[in-house]
Amino acid sequence: MLPGQATSYDDNSLRIENRRGDMLVVRGATGNPVGKIGLFRGLDLQRLVASSEKATVEAGKFVRDYRPGMLLVSVGIVAMGAAFAAGQVEGVNHGITIALTLTGIGFVGYGAGRLEDAYNALERSFWWYNRDLRH
Repeated sequence: MLPGQATSYDDNSLRIENRRGDMLVVRGATGNPVGKIGLFRGLDLQRLVASSEKATVEAGKFVRDYRPGMLLVSVGIVAMGAAFAAGQVEGVNHGITIALTLTGIGFVGYGAGRLEDAYNALERSFWWYNRDLRH
């Protein structure tokens, strides 16, 4: 921000809006889109909140946990799907279906924990950014 330039909370605050499964980052009361957060597309969240040191730290935590969390959950779902499909085949060793099921549950559980950490960091990042607009 330039010296003497007022930063309006109503014009510059950030928030998330969910649209058709996408997390859309919007700015201000009017909700101008800034970018999307997704597994295969995203915005430079750390650069977006760079005016706040604490927001930037939290954005880094989001970046660190989000993609791995999404990938782990996806792999877990695939493993459980494979377990279900294998269970439908006659003569398949039930040890394989049990192993795939347990593996899938483990991946989903661990990935969900990473996602929870990521979403919490994202919320904190926006909170710090928005808080610092007033200072």
